[in-house]
Amino acid sequence: MENGNNLKLNIKRTWKYIKLAKLNLVGYVIIAIVNAVISVILPLISAKIILGITNALIDQLVMTALAVFFISLINNACGFFKTFFAKNIHFKVLIGLQKDIAKEMLKIEIEEIDKKSSGLFIERLNKDTNDMSDIFMEYAYWISYIISNVGVLVTVFILNKYLFIFAVITSLVLFLINKKGTSAHYKYQKQYRIISEKKTGLTSELVRGIRDIRILNANDAALKKVYERIEESTNEQIHMLRSDRFYGFIVDNCKSIFHLLFILLGCFLYNHSLLTIPVFIIIYNYQSKIQNLLNGVVFLNETNKKFDLAASRVYEIIENDTFKKESFGNVDIKKLEGNIKFKNVTFGYDDRKVLKGMDFEIKPNERVGFVGKSGAGKTTIFGLITKLYHRDSGEILFDNYNIDDLTRSSLRDNMSIITQNPYIFNFSIKDNLLLAKEDATMKEIRNACKLACIDDYIMTLPDKYDTVLGENGVILSGGQKQRLAIARALLMKTEIILFDEATSALDNETQSKIQEAINNLKGEYTILIVAHRLTSVIDCDRIFVVDDGKIIDQGTHKELMKKSSFYKNLYNKESGEIND
Repeated sequence: MENGNNLKLNIKRTWKYIKLAKLNLVGYVIIAIVNAVISVILPLISAKIILGITNALIDQLVMTALAVFFISLINNACGFFKTFFAKNIHFKVLIGLQKDIAKEMLKIEIEEIDKKSSGLFIERLNKDTNDMSDIFMEYAYWISYIISNVGVLVTVFILNKYLFIFAVITSLVLFLINKKGTSAHYKYQKQYRIISEKKTGLTSELVRGIRDIRILNANDAALKKVYERIEESTNEQIHMLRSDRFYGFIVDNCKSIFHLLFILLGCFLYNHSLLTIPVFIIIYNYQSKIQNLLNGVVFLNETNKKFDLAASRVYEIIENDTFKKESFGNVDIKKLEGNIKFKNVTFGYDDRKVLKGMDFEIKPNERVGFVGKSGAGKTTIFGLITKLYHRDSGEILFDNYNIDDLTRSSLRDNMSIITQNPYIFNFSIKDNLLLAKEDATMKEIRNACKLACIDDYIMTLPDKYDTVLGENGVILSGGQKQRLAIARALLMKTEIILFDEATSALDNETQSKIQEAINNLKGEYTILIVAHRLTSVIDCDRIFVVDDGKIIDQGTHKELMKKSSFYKNLYNKESGEIND
């Protein structure tokens, strides 16, 4: 009962996408009705042809043949337009579903995405939405199939009651076997989808990480993992195919037995004057349809299960709370001043605490640096400020507004971040930059790139700003990626700019240029810098020293060199490494 209710719910959810093709739907229904009427009438008229042949009724035979010819032309036209309308419905539903699932995927919390394989989302976006979009066409096909076979059954009932009873019994037996087979197929299909997600995710990672695999000479280790997933996926498919073959074997043998029994029964009825030869020929010609009479019901049930499986997986992302989505408040602030406060903030990944009662305040237009050992919690602070992660306790305030009360646009439109490993999309340079500001002019784009010290390089490329960068900016060096990411962030002109190890992959000369660009922003923006190189933060208004999830000291570079042994040791160690 629960599965039935779930199917109804999923069909109801999907109906709103089918309604996107209203005109096609109306056209399809009209054609389907005409098609259904013809499918009932045609077998009855066709039967008259055989009667005309066997009884030598030539005039009647010609008229009947002409009637069948014209009805067949109408039927063929119906089939053409039905497919046309069905395809339009399929693609409109597919587009609607894929747009919504893509939109909702972008709302899923980063913590959820970190835990899952990318294959899970790829499979649901591509395979499951496609299966769902097929539902209407499959329903229409199998319903037409059932109606057509009902027409045959009516013909058999009119011609001979005994063979009608035989047809019902044999169809029922085949129906029960096929029903059992489709249930087994569904069970294996469900497990296969889960395994397929893992294989797709691993394959995606293999392609993205192919350079590192080669550098590490880890081909064998990587291939071992891929082979395991391929074998696991293939084995599940083999189980599914074995099950299908087993039940197919039983059905084929049953059909052979029923065929023999049909001939024997026909002979028996003829010998007892309960069947004429013409009628025997007519019903024999429809024997395959008689045997498959209830197959449409079986496959309709299989369609329901296939759709229900795909829909449940898709709506887990679109509507359900299986994957936790980002949540924002209702307070809409067009322009934040840039005041940021952390009040006793704690945060941890699983059972590992990273921030342990973090307290600090940053004033508008202040430039602040965060320094400390690796793993101290510096980057985590940025993750909480951008609300990519949620604190466990404490308060985070922007201009005295709780971060949870602000709308998405209040937060994200007032803030930009340049990370240590920015993702560059497989777009042109210009399109990568337009992600930050859709209506940016070329003048604005070039100014941002000049400020980020990347314009000179771009202008040396054959296609300049139209150069396509490949997956994750493969044609760029690490430093060039970061400079492009800086340009992307500067183009947004947000009130708050976060630099998360943004100069770590740059050479000293380029770093000094970026540092100059950052200095040019001083006094106009609230700037936060997480730095591995302390030379990136020595000119900051204040520097926060982070250790073990807490701020243990703060001040200017000069102040910290005097009062903080921890900071002094970090600085001296870096200076020693540079001198070496």
